[in-house]
Amino acid sequence: MKNYTFVKIAGKEYPIKFGMNALRKYGIRTNTSLSDLDKLGENMMLNSALTLILCGLEDGFRKAKQEFILSIDDLADLIDEDNDAIQRCMSILTEQMGGNTKKVGKKNPSKKKR
Repeated sequence: MKNYTFVKIAGKEYPIKFGMNALRKYGIRTNTSLSDLDKLGENMMLNSALTLILCGLEDGFRKAKQEFILSIDDLADLIDEDNDAIQRCMSILTEQMGGNTKKVGKKNPSKKKR
C-alpha cells in the first residue's frame, strides 16, 4: 500500500510523507517535544520549516524505496526556485495529519425560520 504522496518542487516530483517516522526525526533534529507537535506550522522559523519538509521528504523517499540524497542546503536551493513549495508541503502536512481544511457550518436543527 502506498501511503505517501508527491509534491512538486522546482518542476520535479518528490515523494513525501509526514508520518510518525518523519515527526520523530523532526523532534530529534529540533528538540521538539511530543506535546509541541500539534503546533507545527504556527509561527515556525524558516529553518524549522525546512527541517520539517526535509524529514517528510526523507520519509517519503524511504517509503518509495528510493535513495534520499538531498541536504537541507539542496532543499533551500530548490525552494529558491519555487517560492510556493513551502505552502504546498505544509498543505500536505495538514492533509496527512488529518487536518480538515474545509469550513463546515454548524447546523442547528432546533431553530426554524418562521
